[in-house]
This record gives sequence, C-alpha cells and structure tokens, in this order.
Amino acid sequence: MGSGSAQNQQIETSGLARPEVASVIGPTVRLRPPARDDVDWLAAMLTDSEAVGEHNWAGVERRPSQVRADLKRSLKADGMITSEDGTLIVELLEGNAPIGYVSWRTEQWGPQEESRCLAFGVALLPEHRGKGHGTIAQSQLIDFLFSATQVHRIQSDTAIDNPAEQTALRKIGLVEEGRVRGAEYRSGVYHDHLLFSILRPEWAARRGAAPIEVEVEVEVDVEG
Repeated sequence: MGSGSAQNQQIETSGLARPEVASVIGPTVRLRPPARDDVDWLAAMLTDSEAVGEHNWAGVERRPSQVRADLKRSLKADGMITSEDGTLIVELLEGNAPIGYVSWRTEQWGPQEESRCLAFGVALLPEHRGKGHGTIAQSQLIDFLFSATQVHRIQSDTAIDNPAEQTALRKIGLVEEGRVRGAEYRSGVYHDHLLFSILRPEWAARRGAAPIEVEVEVEVDVEG
C-alpha cells in the first residue's frame, strides 16, 4: 500500500493504538498530519464561524492567540494524533494548499473494547466547499482508519439541515441508521442529527468491487 521508510502497523486491538501516517494521497487532495506551519491558519479558521462553517462552529468565542497556544501544545505533545482521536490536514495536490481538516474520535457502544468505533467529520474553508473535496477527503480517511486499525465500525453523524454532508456520506458508502433527536445545541436551538455508519466487511466489499487508489506513506513529523 504505497511507499515509505517503514510499514503501517496493523494493531491487534480495536483501534486504540496511535495510527501512523505521513500522507494519504487521493485523486485531488491528500491527507497529512498537521505541522507547525498550519497553526496560524487553523487557529484563524477555528475562531471564525464562517470559515469553519455553521455545522462545525461551537458557538463559543475564543481568542485566536489562545487557540494557537492550544494547537502548539497538542502538536508538540503528540502531533494531534493519539490512540483516541486525531486530526489530518486536507491539502490540494495542485499547489499543496491546505483547505481544511478531517478529524476522528473514539466512541463506544458496549463495555467490551471490541465495541469501540471511530467517529469522523470534516471542515473545509468556504471557497473549497461544493467541489467534491470533502467527499474525497472523507473517503480517504475511512480507507486510512480501516487500514491502520482493527475497528469493526466507523460512523459519522450530521445535522438534519446539512443535506450536502448527508449526500457525501451516502456517496462514500455509509448507511443511514436513523435519527438522533435533539442531539446538537446550535444557535439557541436543539437540532436533530442523522447517524451513518460503514462496517469493515462493507468497506472491504466496496474496495473489492472498485479498488480505491490510496498511497500511504508513514512516519509522523511531530515537530512539523
């Protein structure tokens, strides 16, 4: 699966080891670990409701300087990729311009470690939305997470009033499982979400039917 100076390690548990990745390369964008050069633009994006998008805005005003400090600490500590969660930068292949990020976190449906799954999301800068980059990036992320871990299930949820993301999730093979009522508090109102998932056998079947060209290079530069 691609090239690199080391091999990706297939973990023996349910996905709770730190995934190793340098870049995941797709047709128009690549996913790569955050670097020091990303701190300023990420902080600006995360503190701007329009830049990060309505459905990714926490609704809490934060100073860019504080967010920059938090990002620097996280980057130095673990490269913003841990055994429980992680963030990768979405970067255009043409010009190597960063346009947003994908992220994941651990969820658990039962007491056994095997009941853990990974939940993911995406945020792109406004000028790069609606061009298919988010769909490709999320598809790449699913490939990476299933390849780098042993989780059985990967899921995502999105607000009822976000039809673009619902379409993207269906397009990359996730199955709609149901409506989660009053899940998100945003702009003074509770919003319902739709829950989607893809299971490892379903992902493997999709890859068998239509192989996805993804190059994975390893070794994380934690210092950027």
